[in-house]
Amino acid sequence: MSRTPLAWKNLTSDWRRLFLGAAGVGFAAVLMFMQNGFRNALLDSPVQILKAVDCDLVATSRARFSLTSEHRFSYDLLNQVAADPDVISAIPIYIERARAQIRVVGNKRRPIRVVGIPLDLNRFSLPEIHDQLSALEPPRSALLDRRTRSQYGFAVDDLDKLASQSVELLNNDIRMVGTFGLGTDFANDGTVLLSQDNFAHYFPFRGSGDPLSVVDLGLIHLNPDADPVMVAKRLQSLAPDVWVVTPREDLVQREIQFWNTQTPIGMIFFIGSMMGFAVGVIICYQILFTSIHDAMPEFATLKAMGYPNRYFLGLVVRQSLYLSLIGFLPALLVSWGLFQVLQTTVGLPMLMDPWRIGSVLGLTVLMCLVSGILALRKLITADPASLF
Repeated sequence: MSRTPLAWKNLTSDWRRLFLGAAGVGFAAVLMFMQNGFRNALLDSPVQILKAVDCDLVATSRARFSLTSEHRFSYDLLNQVAADPDVISAIPIYIERARAQIRVVGNKRRPIRVVGIPLDLNRFSLPEIHDQLSALEPPRSALLDRRTRSQYGFAVDDLDKLASQSVELLNNDIRMVGTFGLGTDFANDGTVLLSQDNFAHYFPFRGSGDPLSVVDLGLIHLNPDADPVMVAKRLQSLAPDVWVVTPREDLVQREIQFWNTQTPIGMIFFIGSMMGFAVGVIICYQILFTSIHDAMPEFATLKAMGYPNRYFLGLVVRQSLYLSLIGFLPALLVSWGLFQVLQTTVGLPMLMDPWRIGSVLGLTVLMCLVSGILALRKLITADPASLF
């Protein structure tokens, strides 16, 4: 004879209460998904430009504490790097943000990130950029990140209209000849990509007479059999007080660590996640406590028959697991939809991967288990006779 699924029966004895409980759990899970999503977008978005290039090492100024800061090193150092036997290529990347002001005629002037690259750069992991490099050869031509925020006024959905728009970069005409997909972050609302020659034309004030004499990022590609860590140490020794040379993934992690620990935003979103957790605990506690309270005479009978406390603990744990899963599944679907909407409208990388889904599921299950154990205290400590 099969056992009666008492935990499931007790949970589903009142479908209205179950629906409200699942809705409460789902609401708390959506809160945690969104807070984690915003936090992860904060951490993922600043490193999108690093993930968009294919290189082994990245060189930055030692004073550059974050990719958003504007500290640079001399281009001459990259020339020295190119002479290393383990180096295939050393490519400069130029970035202007604070002084780069762009305006679509009819709209307000706004700051935007402008990136200058050599036209022979074939190290982009985004094929659409590589396929359009030749379009950047004419003077005053540029590619626009199609995820640039709508406040700028770019017609990103209509390439013909985009190309015909009157646009000014630092009061000089510029023409958008195509688009690519990179994404915004909390410091940059959009990105424009130029050839390095056009970049020098728009920012002649960089460097000491030569706008391309100072570099923001140096992309270094190594021979397949080279040890990136050893080569990085050797290259950094060329000017240890001036620059830092690190494997690309190490720089990605360093940037993520900076935003996570050195800015208040990471802590704000962590507190938001914990608030969602606390809300869920309160909601689950009310549902499970009511469910246990309504069945108290039946539990008293079982306790009087000699059922141990661990039986009731297992019962409530199973009931908590059922409630967490019932509430989590619709929350996952709702959160996925919200992520897609935000990624499309705001341009932030709202990514939902298995690890992030698992972390919120774990918090949801823990939330319900804590609530269930709190709700069980009266039954565990009470005398059976007092429960009738």
